[in-house]
Amino acid sequence: MFDIGFWELFMIMVLALLVIGPERLPKAARTAGYWLGKARRYVEGVKEEVASEFDVSELKRMIHNQETQINELQSQLNETITFEQKGNESSEPEYEILEQKSAPAEKENNKDAN
Repeated sequence: MFDIGFWELFMIMVLALLVIGPERLPKAARTAGYWLGKARRYVEGVKEEVASEFDVSELKRMIHNQETQINELQSQLNETITFEQKGNESSEPEYEILEQKSAPAEKENNKDAN
């Protein structure tokens, strides 16, 4: 977090000893530790909230993409149903059935069989 080396920390401790005094230094160190811990917990809480908010926005984006795909599929399905309904409404078939004429030899075989 901070780039504090050994010598900088040593100088801060010596100055705190001179300014605060040896009898009040332990209590001041405890108080400073308490507030530093509280600040770290607060920062971690904010980080977690931001991370969860990004996760929620990611989920919302995924849901939006899925809804878009569902809408596209529904429109394609509606187009298919409409096309099939138009095909069923036509009264005349698009093809013509032709009867196959049998050969004369087959007619004679059919007469003999009767």
